[in-house]
Amino acid sequence: MRFKIVSTSLLLLLALTGFSQIRESNEKEIKKNLAFLADDKLKGRAAGSREDKIAARYIASKLSKYGFKPLLGNNSVVPFEFIRFRERGKGSILSIDDTDLLENIDYSVPPFSASDQIRGKLAFINEKEGADSDLKGKIVVIESDLDSIPFKITALRDRGVVGVFFFSKDSINLEKRSQSSGTSIPVAQISKETAQKIYSSQGKDVFYKAVVNVVKGKSYNVVMQLGIDNAKRTILLGAHYDHLGLGGKGSGSMNPKIKEIHNGADDNASGVSSVMEAGRLLAKRRGELKHNIVIVAFGGEERGMLGSRIIADTLKKLNQSPALMFNLDMVGRLVENKLQVGGVGTFLQADSIIRKVNKDHNFSLTITKDGYGPSDHSSFYTDGVPVLYFTTGVHKQYHTPFDDIELINFSGLVYVTNFITSIAYNIASSGEVPDYRKINAPATPSMASFKVTLGLIPDFTYEVGDGFRAGPVTEGKPAQIGGMLTGDIITAINSKKVSNIYDYMARLGELKKGDKIVVDVRRDGKEIKLTIQL
Repeated sequence: MRFKIVSTSLLLLLALTGFSQIRESNEKEIKKNLAFLADDKLKGRAAGSREDKIAARYIASKLSKYGFKPLLGNNSVVPFEFIRFRERGKGSILSIDDTDLLENIDYSVPPFSASDQIRGKLAFINEKEGADSDLKGKIVVIESDLDSIPFKITALRDRGVVGVFFFSKDSINLEKRSQSSGTSIPVAQISKETAQKIYSSQGKDVFYKAVVNVVKGKSYNVVMQLGIDNAKRTILLGAHYDHLGLGGKGSGSMNPKIKEIHNGADDNASGVSSVMEAGRLLAKRRGELKHNIVIVAFGGEERGMLGSRIIADTLKKLNQSPALMFNLDMVGRLVENKLQVGGVGTFLQADSIIRKVNKDHNFSLTITKDGYGPSDHSSFYTDGVPVLYFTTGVHKQYHTPFDDIELINFSGLVYVTNFITSIAYNIASSGEVPDYRKINAPATPSMASFKVTLGLIPDFTYEVGDGFRAGPVTEGKPAQIGGMLTGDIITAINSKKVSNIYDYMARLGELKKGDKIVVDVRRDGKEIKLTIQL
C-alpha cells in the first residue's frame, strides 16, 4: 500500500530531526500501579463507591510524585455528581375500588417508574388498541415484557394515560435497583394472576402511589499537568480508571447473574497504569517539551463516559481544549504484537507519524480513521479535538469477573507504553499543532434502528424529567445545521412533549428522512424553537 506524504511543518521538522524513541518504561512501576488498581480490595472500582475515591487518590498521589500538579484549581481529584441508581422505596400503594393489593405479591414498583401518585379509571388494552379509543385520565393494563415497557410509555401518555400496569407470563420482578432512566408517568408490574383477578374491575377507581428514590453519588476525574512554561498548547493523555464493581444486572457485566468482584485489570487498570508511566517518562524530559502535558484518569466511563464529557466541556469553556488527546482503553493483552490505533484520520499528520515511530516497534497495526466510539476519546473528538485511541482489543474475559492481573502481558504493556510515549514526545517536543480533520461518524446499530437521526449523543448525566439534554452535536448533521448546541434541553419535537430519553427515542421513531421538524429547546433558561431538516 502506498501512503501519500503530506508536506506540513510538523512532518518537515520531524524529518529533519529524526524520530526519538522512548524505551525506558519501567515494568516494575507499571505492575505496581496496575496491581493496586486491580486488587480485590478495590472491589472493582465502581463509580460512586468508596473504592472509586481510593483509586482516584492513589493515581493523583503517584502523578504528584512524578512531578505533576493540579490543572483545575488546587485539586488534583475533581469530583462530579451523577445518578448512581433508582431504587424502589417504601410506602407504595395500589388500591382498586378501595381494595388494597399486596406489594411484592400482587404487584411491584419497577425502579424506572416515575415517583408520583395518581387516580384514574382502570382500562385493559392490547397492542392493537385503536388510536381513537378514549384513554384520557385512565390507568391502563397491558401485556408486555419488562424490558419493552419503558419504550411504550410515551405513546400511551400522548393518549392521555396517567399510569400503566403491565403483566407477562413471567413472575413479577422484585429487584429494588436499576440504572435505567425514569419514565414520565407511574408504572407498576402486576402478576398474571392479579391481571386475571382485576379484569372485571375495568371502569373502577384506582389509586396508585409509586415511591422511587433517585440515589446520587460522586465520582472523580484526576486532572494533572506538568506545567511547561510558555507552552504553546496542551497534549492530553487519558484513560478511565473505573470498572463494574461487583457486577450484577444492569452493571454491563457479561455475566450479570454472577455478583463477584470485577477487577478490570485490562479494562482499564492497564490503560491507567500505561498513561501514568507515559507521564513519568515525559516529566523526565520536561525541558525538551514545547507543549504542556496533561494526564487525566476519567471516572464514570462505564456509566456512559461521564467523566470525559465533563472534562472536555470544562476545558472547552476555559478555552483550554488540548491540541491532541490520547486515549488508552484496554492495552494490557498484547497478542502476536497486534495493536489497534483509532483516530488516524482526525489530524493531517497522524498516519505518517504513527508509521514512522512504528518502524522501531514493528507492531502489526490495525488502523481506523474516525475519532468516535464507545470510549473517552469520542467526548473530545466531538468537541473538535484530534484524538488517537489505542487498544489491544476485546477478549473473552471482557466485563467478567475473570479480567485479572494474571492475564496481563506486562512485557507487551511496556512495549505499548514505549510506543505511545514516543508518539506523544515527538509531537510535544516539536511544538507544532496537529491539523484537525473532521470525519463523519460511522453508522451504528442504534442509529440504523431509526429511519432518521438528528446527529447528537445523549447526555446521560441529565435526568430531571423536564426534557432530554443533548450531548455532543455532530458537525454537518441535521441538529447542528439547524442551530442546536451541546447542552440544549429538548422539550418537544413537533409540539409533542419530550421529558426523557424514552420520549426522545419515541419521537425519532415517528419521523422519516426529508421531514422538516420544529424542535423546542431550552438554552440558558430561554425557550427557543429550531427548524431542522432531516
